[in-house]
Amino acid sequence: MNVWMDVLSVLMIEWRLITVILVFVFIGQHLIHLALRPVFGDELTTSEYSSLSAAGWIAPVMFISLTWILWGLDHGMQFGLLILVIILLLLSRLKLDPSIAEHSRQRLKPASNSTSLIFALFIFISILLRLVYVSKALFPLYFDSAQHYALTKSIMGNEMTRIFSWPTVSYYHLGFHFLTAFFASFFHAEITRVMLILGQIILALIPFSLFCPIKHETRSSWAGIFAVILSAFGWYMPAHTVDWGKYPALMSLGLIPFVLCLAYLLSQNSNEIFGKKRQLFYGILGISVLLSIFTHSRSVIVLGIVFLAWIAATWSENLSQRRMLFIVVIVMTLLEIIFIQRQSVLTLLFDPYLQKGILITVFVLLLSIFAWMVYPRLTFICVLTITLLLAGLFIPVAWVPGYRNLTLLDRPFVEMILYMPLSMLGGLGLAGLEKKLQGRCSLNRYAGIFAIGIVAVNAFFNYDLYPSNCCVIVGNDDIAAMDWMANQLPADARIGISSTELKVTTSESSEGNVGADAGIWITPLTGHVTFPLPFDMGFDQLSTLERLCELGIGYVYVGEIGWPFNVAKITSRPEWYKPLLSMPKTGVYEVIGCDGT
Repeated sequence: MNVWMDVLSVLMIEWRLITVILVFVFIGQHLIHLALRPVFGDELTTSEYSSLSAAGWIAPVMFISLTWILWGLDHGMQFGLLILVIILLLLSRLKLDPSIAEHSRQRLKPASNSTSLIFALFIFISILLRLVYVSKALFPLYFDSAQHYALTKSIMGNEMTRIFSWPTVSYYHLGFHFLTAFFASFFHAEITRVMLILGQIILALIPFSLFCPIKHETRSSWAGIFAVILSAFGWYMPAHTVDWGKYPALMSLGLIPFVLCLAYLLSQNSNEIFGKKRQLFYGILGISVLLSIFTHSRSVIVLGIVFLAWIAATWSENLSQRRMLFIVVIVMTLLEIIFIQRQSVLTLLFDPYLQKGILITVFVLLLSIFAWMVYPRLTFICVLTITLLLAGLFIPVAWVPGYRNLTLLDRPFVEMILYMPLSMLGGLGLAGLEKKLQGRCSLNRYAGIFAIGIVAVNAFFNYDLYPSNCCVIVGNDDIAAMDWMANQLPADARIGISSTELKVTTSESSEGNVGADAGIWITPLTGHVTFPLPFDMGFDQLSTLERLCELGIGYVYVGEIGWPFNVAKITSRPEWYKPLLSMPKTGVYEVIGCDGT
C-alpha cells in the first residue's frame, strides 16, 4: 500500500513534468514507428514495432533537444511551433508519399490480444512503479549526479566551450545532459527533478528493447515477454545505475539494444530490404549509432564487442566447430570469473547476479541449456559477448588524454550491462524449452507463465524500488546548509569538502578524488569554489591547518550523510575553526587559524 501511496504523491506534485516527458516519449515512439514501417512493412508484428519504438524513442527526442539547444534557448515558443509543424509535415508526407503509403496499406502481422494487453499493462505499471523512487529521493544520488547537474546547467547557460571540451578530463557523455536541459529549460522545471523523473522513465522503458529480437528469432511471444520482465525485475541492475548517478550510461542502455536489434533485423531480412528502403534503413541505423555514442562513448565498445561475437558466430557455421569454440568460450569465461573474484576492486561486479539475484541467475543458466540446443547461434553470441565484456576490464587504453589508467570498460559499466545478454539467454532458453516440450507435454503452454512467476515472486521478496542507502549523500540539513551558504558566504569563498578515492579499474590505482558527501553539490548549486580533501583528514593536526592555509581554504563543510569529515576533530580546535552554521547533522566552519601559522 505504501508503494502506491508514494506513486500517488509523486503524480500529484510532478504530474505536469511527467505528462510532458511522456508526451515526447510518445512522439519519439511514433516517429520511430513511422520511420521503420516503410523499411520492414508487414515483416514485423505490431508488438515487435512497439518494442522497437519503446527502445528507440530516445533517438528522435534527443535530436529534437539538440536542435532546440543549437537553435537558441530564448526561442522556446517559436521552436515549439516549429517542431509541431515538422511533425505534422512528416505525418502528412507519410500519408501522401505513394511509396510509403503502399507500405502503410499493408496489413501488419497481428499481435495476439493477450500480448498487446500484457505489453500495454506492463508499460503502464512499470512507469508507475519506477516513480516510487522519486518519492524518497531529495536529490539524484551519488557524486556523479552533481557533475551531470553542472553540465546540464552549463548547457542551459550556453557555455559551449566547457561543454565541448573532449577529449579532456571534463568530458562526460553529453546526450543525457542535452535531453535534461531541453526539458528543464523548455518547461521551467528544476534540473534535479528532471534528472530523477527522466531517469526513471528511461529505466521503465529500457527492458522492452529485448522483446523484438527474441520474438523475431523464436516466434514466441511468451519468450519475448519473459526477456522483458527478466531485464526489468530479474536483478537490481540496471535499476541500481541511478543510485550511482550513471544517467548517461542508463540512457545508453536504451539505445544500444535498439541499434543491435536494427542490425539483427537487417541480417534476418536482407533480401527484403533493398533500394530506397535500404538507404532509409542505413540512415536510421547510422544516426542511431552516432546518437548512442554521443549518449555514452563506451557504447562504441559494446557495439564492437557484439559485432565481433556475431562475426565469430558466422565464421563457425559448422555445428561441431561451433561446439568446440563454445566450450573454449565457456572455459575462458570461468577463468575470467575466478580471476575477477580475486581482484579486490572487481569483486563487486557480480553482486547483482550472485547475491539477491542468485535464484534468477541459476534459473537463466538452466534455461540457457535449452537455448543452446535450439538456438545455438544467438546463444553463442550472448555467451561470447559476456566473455568479451569481462575481457574489456583488462585491456588498457593509454591514448586518451587525462586517463592514464583507463581500460576499455570499467567495473560499473560491465556490471550494469551484464543483465542484457543474460536476459537474452533467458528468453532464448524459455523458447527452447517450449520447443522441447511441444508435442511431448501439454505443460509447454504454461512454461512462460511459470518462468514469469519465478521472476515475479523473487522480485516481490527481493526487489527494492527505493533509493539505495549506499549512495545517498544529500539530506534535508544539507539542502538548508547550501541555501544558507549561497546567501551568507562571500562570492569568493573557498570551501573544503569531503572526498574519497575512486577505484574501478583492474590497475587498482586511484581514478582521482570524488565527492564523499553533499559538499560535492556546493559548486553546482552556489557557484562557490570547492576543494576536495580526504574524508579522514586530521583537522586537529597542525599539518592540516597549514595545508588549508596554503590552499587558501577559508571554510570547511561537514555533510549530513555519506563520508563527512570528523566534526569532533574540528571542534577540538576552536582556536583554528569557528562554527558559522551548526545544525544537528551538518555544519559550516570558518578557518581562522591561518594568521597564527
